[in-house]
Amino acid sequence: MNFFTLAKPIFIKGKSLEMNYQAGFVCKFSAEPGKSYTLRLAGSTLYRVSLNGSFVHYGPARPPHGYLRVDELKLACKPGDNLLSIEIAGYNCPSFYTLDIPSFVQAEICADGECVAYTGRDFKGISLTSLRERIVPRYSYQRAFTEVWYLDSPAADWTSGDFIGEELEEPELGREYLERGFALPEYKLTAPAVFSRAGRYTLNENSGQRSLTRYFIPSDEVKCFEYSDCPNDILSATDAKFSADPNIDGKSLRAGEFAEYSFGHIGTGFIRTKIKVSEPSVVYVVFAEKRRGDDIFYADMPEVLNIIKYRLPAGAYQLESFECYSFMYAGILVESGKIEDCQFTLREYCYPVKPLAVKTGDDTLDRVMLAAYESFRQNTIDCYMDCPGRERGGWLCDSFFTGKASLLFTGSTECERSFLDNFRLAHFPGLPSGLLPECYPGDNLWKGSIPQWTMWYVMELGEFGERGGDTAPFNELLEKILAFFAGYENSDGLLERLPYWNFVEWTKANQWVQDVNYPTNMLYCGVLRVSARLLSKPGLAEKADRIAAKIVAQSYDGEYFRDHAVRKADGSLEICPDRSAICQHEAIMFDIIDPDAPEYAKLIHSVTNAMGFGQDASSLPAELEPLDLFIGYAVRVVVLLKLGLWQQNLDEIKALYGSMAEKTGTLWEHRAGSASLNHGFGSFTADAIVRCLRELRK
Repeated sequence: MNFFTLAKPIFIKGKSLEMNYQAGFVCKFSAEPGKSYTLRLAGSTLYRVSLNGSFVHYGPARPPHGYLRVDELKLACKPGDNLLSIEIAGYNCPSFYTLDIPSFVQAEICADGECVAYTGRDFKGISLTSLRERIVPRYSYQRAFTEVWYLDSPAADWTSGDFIGEELEEPELGREYLERGFALPEYKLTAPAVFSRAGRYTLNENSGQRSLTRYFIPSDEVKCFEYSDCPNDILSATDAKFSADPNIDGKSLRAGEFAEYSFGHIGTGFIRTKIKVSEPSVVYVVFAEKRRGDDIFYADMPEVLNIIKYRLPAGAYQLESFECYSFMYAGILVESGKIEDCQFTLREYCYPVKPLAVKTGDDTLDRVMLAAYESFRQNTIDCYMDCPGRERGGWLCDSFFTGKASLLFTGSTECERSFLDNFRLAHFPGLPSGLLPECYPGDNLWKGSIPQWTMWYVMELGEFGERGGDTAPFNELLEKILAFFAGYENSDGLLERLPYWNFVEWTKANQWVQDVNYPTNMLYCGVLRVSARLLSKPGLAEKADRIAAKIVAQSYDGEYFRDHAVRKADGSLEICPDRSAICQHEAIMFDIIDPDAPEYAKLIHSVTNAMGFGQDASSLPAELEPLDLFIGYAVRVVVLLKLGLWQQNLDEIKALYGSMAEKTGTLWEHRAGSASLNHGFGSFTADAIVRCLRELRK
């Protein structure tokens, strides 16, 4: 289906395949009073839309390979002349966040449904590479490029439309069009960040020789520029020492001085920097989710480059980052020149969720609810993301848990349907039929997948159906998934030697995934039972029962389940002694055992009383590997729901997630506060809290 009547895809001639190429396109048109104006728009890689100098929209919604998602926007036109501008970042590199496809924009403006202006006739374009530096390092391994801006460029005022258009071409796309699918984002402007301190900074002596990591050098795995070719040494600017100076109030800053600010909680969106430049200056805007001591932890190497460089002539500026980021703290470092009156705000880039109406009657639970709410809206734009900063990746398994909060926060299953559709519609020629990429949409920086994540896709599909979603369109894909895993069943019916990266959770359990991994086979039982229901094939449930019996016979030692078995040279299967808490929990979650059966009384007692966060584990075997936040404690919340331990579940959620909510207003990737402090999967806790309260109030 073509959503466009007349518009053609266009880009600067000869540049649609160039890496990190910024371009601008403008259209002047006249609007008649009383008519309704809309914009239909598709593009790659990312675009920002403005009307008469005011921000309108950022996109697109990510499509699966072979497709383009089309935005349809209402335009608040003024009577008479209007100027629409569209800024395109054409990245042409693989990432977890975006597809590696040719750069283009395709747009048409309609008045009461009639096309009045369109690309291919009414838009002119300009290269913006003199405004945004092309040759820069990646922002992170998982995302594309960092930002360096030269506001002294002749192209700085391109949105006025006062330029001679460059020669354009029509790139070959060969893709089908889809509706956006996801609701249009919210772009709320926050209150200004609060000033915290100012002082002096110096670059460390050896910063110029700072070692490069694999994240910032080109290789078979990473597509980027040679760092030695980059005219801006961004890495050195992240290697600084800071010292507060009470004589520097932050209102006026010169070379070698800095100022820091706090938003009070983590938010996601576009960093807006309002400053006056007294004399030509070079400044760095830095940002981070956390502090290290008194300093903003913006140099979180080798993970991300939380830094934007601006070269500014004298004047007053309202700067805004092109890319979206996740942060609680922001700061400005002056490399040269003089600036005054710096102010930071955030333009949010979040999903339009319903107002949070749940009140638990408990202050800590209320904070967790709000943190889950924020983690969901910041991680749900055009897929269920793991984190909105470092990766913005649509990871399966994470999505199983995020999906649990979707109906509560959005009131529908539409965003989940679009997320699941991306996997259904695409073809993945680099993977076996029936195996899905673990992170999508995107062109991941490695070849392979996580087989268990395809299984979690099936589990999510089952819950999507329970939430009211239509699962029938997914039946063909489900059959392919089942056929893929059936090919790895051994003579006992158990999955053995699954290929690629096998993942259970971030503990030693991940070291015990071969040859026969029992948590994986427990998950497989869940997949078969869900598939039996969705496909109306009771034989699949019977197969799950047989596999469950084999798991018990092989893995259960009378007290606990063991994690794995290895195939010996003589062909026999040796059950290994390694045991983990996640294995015990998944035995309950996937109905491998009857928790009321007396033979499992010790296991159930241990799970409920000794394996939780902060519980006394002295009764457990010393070598039994404890849970981690991802995904062990998430699975535990599900298990406690299954066991009907409502109050205990609430108490454990408070103990585990309460401090996160208090410190950052979001939920984290790891308990220790490393890596992302804004992780979408944690939003499932809100659904668990509501379920527990509902049961307790019956």
